[in-house]
Amino acid sequence: MKRNVQVIDGAINSTFEIYEVDIELFDILFPNGNDIAFTSDFPNLDDTDFYERFYSKMVDKKKVNGIHGTLFLEDIAKESFPNRRETDAGRF
Repeated sequence: MKRNVQVIDGAINSTFEIYEVDIELFDILFPNGNDIAFTSDFPNLDDTDFYERFYSKMVDKKKVNGIHGTLFLEDIAKESFPNRRETDAGRF
């Protein structure tokens, strides 16, 4: 089973790429039904293999069938997602 993850990197010229990842990688970043993640929440994921696998399949946005999670590479909006769920944004 595959999941689509949109990556937000905070750069002005970011295109907010979407990557298809296997369920194993998805569950590492988005445990317990979460759909928001920040790389700073996973300091032990310096594993090059993990990120090589994560970034191995970019998806054409025009063909994507749903986004299952959002990964922020910077803490630009961390306080807006205290529960790591999009539905809870700003409701704290």
